[in-house]
Amino acid sequence: MHLQTTPLKRYHAFILDADNTLFDFNRAERAALREALRANGYRHFSEDIFLRYHDINEELWKLFERGRISQEDLRIERFRRLLAYLPRPHHLRWSADPVKIGERYIEALSEKGYLLPHTRRVLRSLCSRAPLLLLSNGIASVQRRRIKRAGIGIYFEDILISAEVGLAKPDPEIFALAIDKLNSGKDGVLCVGDSPSSDIRGGHAAQLDTCWFAPAHREYPDHEPEPLYRISDLRQLLRFLPTARRRF
Repeated sequence: MHLQTTPLKRYHAFILDADNTLFDFNRAERAALREALRANGYRHFSEDIFLRYHDINEELWKLFERGRISQEDLRIERFRRLLAYLPRPHHLRWSADPVKIGERYIEALSEKGYLLPHTRRVLRSLCSRAPLLLLSNGIASVQRRRIKRAGIGIYFEDILISAEVGLAKPDPEIFALAIDKLNSGKDGVLCVGDSPSSDIRGGHAAQLDTCWFAPAHREYPDHEPEPLYRISDLRQLLRFLPTARRRF
């Protein structure tokens, strides 16, 4: 467990990110993109196409975090850019309409509530000793369906999705709202997520302790605020739990 030189602290509440923290979003993204393209007649899906889409999507979500694009525009723009890259198939019987592809992608993504290893066990253990809040920038309809499909909603005191509350990470105001929902002071809350630019930067701006989840042992970007902790396995979160069980 990578805890740097920071002494281990116990927390009485946790704010958790969703995608690539609890959900295996990369797996869901790949499967949904393949289905969306095939449903619109494009049969030449490859890993190169997925990687290009992934890069496009990441870039646009960074713009969303900075308030430079809306979710509605993002949902279409990512496929507009992908279509400009796609090798043209020999046959012409496919739809190159970014709106149609985007709609099918959202539908397919909503069906894929894949969880990362140990997620359910960790959530069960965490919520037995501390209240949890799920905080996501994801598209509301997608997140709600995936949460229901995975059956993890029962572990959370509340679920905040940016589009539903009119705020988005890394804006510290959405973290302040999360703290209010938890009915907790800042000092005892740990913010956990995989994104340096939204989870860690936002938590830092809200004066919360932060924990970066990086199972692939990625390099942390130099220009982002340093997380207090770094972990590579969700089970390592259990080290932060208070010793007493919650009283319901």
